[in-house]
Amino acid sequence: MSQSKQRRFPTFLIVLLAAVGLTAVFILIPPNREEVSDKLLPWNSHYNQANQLEALGLVLNQSTPNDAKKLFGNDVEVKIFSKKDESGKAAEVYFPSMNIATIRGAMALSLDVSKEELNRYYSQGVQTTVTQTGNRQVTPNSENIEKLMAKPIKLVTLIPRKNLTKRAIEMRFGQPQRVEKQSDGLEHWFYPDKGLEVLYDEEGPDALQYGPSIQ
Repeated sequence: MSQSKQRRFPTFLIVLLAAVGLTAVFILIPPNREEVSDKLLPWNSHYNQANQLEALGLVLNQSTPNDAKKLFGNDVEVKIFSKKDESGKAAEVYFPSMNIATIRGAMALSLDVSKEELNRYYSQGVQTTVTQTGNRQVTPNSENIEKLMAKPIKLVTLIPRKNLTKRAIEMRFGQPQRVEKQSDGLEHWFYPDKGLEVLYDEEGPDALQYGPSIQ
């Protein structure tokens, strides 16, 4: 069995979950009584006729965080992250509380931004926070936030409030093409036809990652 590339939670989720704990992340929202489009449901991700991945109502590498706001609300945060030596910069948009029908949780969007733009937005940031490990998170200025909100989304990570069971995963998503236990100690369930990787943790939280690079 070939090993896939090691993947990670978007940095926003790691920082927030470590800082405040999972229970503080998710705000209880009354169930959505309106009819929900099938395209929004997590188990209905698929590749369309143009070979574009559609997941959670978004088209990966085409839809933007502004499109996501129309679906999941205006409660968003935008950050640029780097390692302590300021390498490995990445821009992410975070929805701390969102819901799809009765599914409640948090969501992070990893953006496709050029290295030159990342460096510029990073240097023009209005606030920098240094984590215990020395990594940095920068809040961009308002002008650059607007620019980042118009960038294409390359990876979506959904963390449901309710922990998943293996039976529930199989009932909703079907049998995975393969399951790998990776160096993070978690089982990674791969659904290449859905562009989906499920990070299963018996103790929670679980994560659903969607991206064209997931094979």
